[in-house]
Amino acid sequence: MWSAATERPAWARRLAPPHALWLGADGLWDHGPQPGWRARAMAPQRHAGFGAWCQAHPGRACQLALSGWLLHELLLDAQLPLADDAARLAYARGLLQHYHGEAAAHWPLAAWQAGGRHGISALHGVALDALQASARRAGVALRRACPAWSLALPLVQQHQPALASAANARLLVVDGTLVTQIDLAGGRLQQLLQRRLASNQPAALAALVAGLPPVDCSLAVGHGLAAPWPAGLADLPALGNLAGDVPPAPWLAATPHRMAA
Repeated sequence: MWSAATERPAWARRLAPPHALWLGADGLWDHGPQPGWRARAMAPQRHAGFGAWCQAHPGRACQLALSGWLLHELLLDAQLPLADDAARLAYARGLLQHYHGEAAAHWPLAAWQAGGRHGISALHGVALDALQASARRAGVALRRACPAWSLALPLVQQHQPALASAANARLLVVDGTLVTQIDLAGGRLQQLLQRRLASNQPAALAALVAGLPPVDCSLAVGHGLAAPWPAGLADLPALGNLAGDVPPAPWLAATPHRMAA
């Protein structure tokens, strides 16, 4: 998990629940204070970016869900002799530099643990120091920043327990033409892949699903398709219709799997 030390806002604002924010490549959505029982429900509001949101909400607190467009994900081989997060981060840094060049030397990394496996998230689509600077200037408390998939996975496992118990299961996190594929076996993470669709039409997602190995249990969540996902498809049921510009709000109130910067 990435976080930022920021100036402490006024005591009344510190006690208010944090805003649930979703940051993507083309802007930021604010789903309002979470948990919602302490504040009046609000329609999601779009901002040009995190800096613009901070300027409009000085002294507030927030938690930030990061779109897959901003991240590279590494699922580490369980057989690697990596004793702790420091070793995992160092190994991932070298691997990312090998494949992505010297730019990867400066990407902020966060170690995570999910489904009995360890992995690394690399933040490449936005500068972490710029996010931190925006928060400091506005006195915003950035309480956490984590990948959106890490919020989606525990949420859908609660909604559909078979994802955690089936011999083989799959969650697809849809973000327009980017799909994060999470494969599980008996609740243990097997694959974490980022896949690109040919378009944001439902037919493109259907083509991806048709080309994947069958599983006993599958589910999709997300947004960004040009039209609603057909309801009732046995090959891939969905939470929500997967369409529209706004990411689903429930992800943002979920508890992520363990992460450490």
